[in-house]
Amino acid sequence: MRALLHGRAHVTQEDIRALAHPTLRHRILINYRAEAEGTRVESVIQRLLEAVPAILAARPGVRFVWLGEGECRAALERRRAQLGLEQVVLMPGFRPDAKALMRQFTVFALTSHLEGLCTSLLDAQTLGVPIVASAVGGIPEVVQDDDNGALIRERDPASVAARVLSALGDAERRARWVARGHETVRAFSIQHTAARTREEYRRVLDSIEGRG
Repeated sequence: MRALLHGRAHVTQEDIRALAHPTLRHRILINYRAEAEGTRVESVIQRLLEAVPAILAARPGVRFVWLGEGECRAALERRRAQLGLEQVVLMPGFRPDAKALMRQFTVFALTSHLEGLCTSLLDAQTLGVPIVASAVGGIPEVVQDDDNGALIRERDPASVAARVLSALGDAERRARWVARGHETVRAFSIQHTAARTREEYRRVLDSIEGRG
């Protein structure tokens, strides 16, 4: 997982440790998968890191904290250095208190190139964190554009930055997304999932019997 946050112009390790403080707000959590698959690395670097300068141009106080470890960390660090973003994109690594930190973020952003039904989106909705995510794979099953979050349909960094900035600039919209997100989580509960699976089996069996 990863995070963006508003904060001071220069962020230190003390700032990272302070993330656990319950009164801190204005964060953006970004889901991060660290598989070595090339499309994953391209997705993260091109769709997110490349979007950071545009976000900073509009909101200079934003800071990015990426939580997690994986094989593409070195590639991310190299690109971060090339863009001169070491002071604004922080990578503190694995955090066992990640979910506690998530509650403090302003937006959860998922910029995957490929994705199934991402359960981290459900985690964000459970914790009351608004979502901005790519419209790929199973993500639109969880996030409906401008209903319980925002979907990024274009793959260029400018579009990613635009959707993130739009979410950051509208607290009322984010609150509406959170309220609707709680309803989405209930729809994906074990009880509802089991009931839907049972109904699907019944539908298939009834269809077979009808043909017989």
